[in-house]
Amino acid sequence: MAINKGRKTETIVYIITWTVVVALLVLDALRSRNFSWNTPLDWEVVVHRGIQLIYLVVLFLINNCLLIPRLLLRNKYTQYFILTIIVLMCVWGCQYMQFIYEVSRHSHGPHMPPRFTPLIALPVFIDLICDMLIVVLNLATALLFQRYADRLEHERLLKSNAENSLNYLKAQINPHFYMNMLNNIHGMIEINPAKAQDMVLDMSKLMRYMLYDSSKNMIALSEELAFIRNYLSIMRQRFPESKVRIIAELPDDNAVAGIRIAPLVYLVYIENAFKHGVSYREDSFVSVKVETVDDKIVFSCINSIHSESDNRRSGIGLSNAAERLRLIYGNNYNLDVDKTDMVFSVILTLPEYENKDIDHR
Repeated sequence: MAINKGRKTETIVYIITWTVVVALLVLDALRSRNFSWNTPLDWEVVVHRGIQLIYLVVLFLINNCLLIPRLLLRNKYTQYFILTIIVLMCVWGCQYMQFIYEVSRHSHGPHMPPRFTPLIALPVFIDLICDMLIVVLNLATALLFQRYADRLEHERLLKSNAENSLNYLKAQINPHFYMNMLNNIHGMIEINPAKAQDMVLDMSKLMRYMLYDSSKNMIALSEELAFIRNYLSIMRQRFPESKVRIIAELPDDNAVAGIRIAPLVYLVYIENAFKHGVSYREDSFVSVKVETVDDKIVFSCINSIHSESDNRRSGIGLSNAAERLRLIYGNNYNLDVDKTDMVFSVILTLPEYENKDIDHR
């Protein structure tokens, strides 16, 4: 669509240019006739200026429709410039012959001796300058709009590559999530089959969200918060309250009404908090908090650290999450990761987007 719009604009530029050329030819004719007693315009003037215009139009059509698209835009620069000079000389040669004919026709009268015709008279030299200007203006306009079209195509490819990358990264995140959830349910089956059944039901809700709602570029923040609540519900069923404290401070739906966010941006950090911050031997905690501050969405996930836990946070999940943030939000986000002897914390700050999608950057 944008490329077609560029072509239309190029056509409009050419129409305006040729309107100016025709106007200049008419004004030049009026100026020349003003010095004689002849009428400002007659058929002789119209025919003469019409022939001049035909030469210019032929030169433009050959250059614009043949030489530029078939040679210049295919990087055949030498052939283009050689043929352009040949065509330019041929057109100018015709104009020169036309000038000689006009001079000989008007200079041989019953009371006028033949005039000497110079090698390059001023009108013929002006014709050459006009021919060169037509070629240069045509070349400049064509290259300008071709560069514009190339830039649009480049941006389209970048956007397409970004979308493909996002889909690929999301396809990797989903199996990573399912693997962890199935391991959780598998562990609960041996301990408490009834809880395992409840976890399967909760997981079905999560899968519905990940299969359908998360396919959108942007979703309501309330939907993402509902997903987090369901996930934490499963974790509460898996871990005993006496050993693992799960703290969730999430705003209600009314407080975040109209705010949109990229889906699944918090999942990896919460998953890793349970994977690396929970121990069956020591008291553990996972704290998840989401709040809106000054048109920003601030997410924090803090978990305990144990001697046997691995808190390097390596793996495909976190690297994919960081790549998704970069592709979706560009530089419009802030991610702080901090580790002490006791806790590991992640704070992610995202901009608020209200009732609209954003393009991948």
